[in-house]
Amino acid sequence: MALELNIDFDEKLEQLAKVPKAIRLAVVSALLVAIAAGYWFLSYQPIQEERSILTARAHELQRNLNNARSIANNVAGFEAEVAGLERDLDLALKQLPNRKQFEDLLQDISTAGKKVGVTIKSIDRDDEVRRDFYAEVPFKIEIEGSYHDLARFFEMVASLPRIVNMGGLDIKVADESRQTTTLRVTGMATTFRFLSSDEA
Repeated sequence: MALELNIDFDEKLEQLAKVPKAIRLAVVSALLVAIAAGYWFLSYQPIQEERSILTARAHELQRNLNNARSIANNVAGFEAEVAGLERDLDLALKQLPNRKQFEDLLQDISTAGKKVGVTIKSIDRDDEVRRDFYAEVPFKIEIEGSYHDLARFFEMVASLPRIVNMGGLDIKVADESRQTTTLRVTGMATTFRFLSSDEA
């Protein structure tokens, strides 16, 4: 069963021609505004939002790429810096002995005394004082020698590869004659050591 539409377009156009011009313009304007609004909300605005998102993403990726290129260009510099830090750490470890190196340090002090003619009467280790990542290791020391020999001894101790601080010195005359004066010095010699991760 076919549906027949009997529409007389000429008649409709004549009816439309009779409608006042202002109304026809208003209807056409409304249609144009509706089409423009539909285009804006359904097509243009979503595309612009997507474009803004993609632009921001592109800028972020460009920044990441520039950072990666900068790091890649400075790899040699970073490696040199790491090597320098490792050398500094090795030097620090030599200056701050571990437990096994204390005997060597005491031997170095004794050797320094013998070289300059200073007699080391005693060296007694005292209790450690722990700090954040290192420990102070004090020694009570008693030595005898002439003024100049003692000065050379302290100079040699100061030039040891490990850090040794001398302090709290008490100086007295041990023996005096026409030829020489022997001084007795008692005090504290303090060295340092790194604490292991377990100790810290």
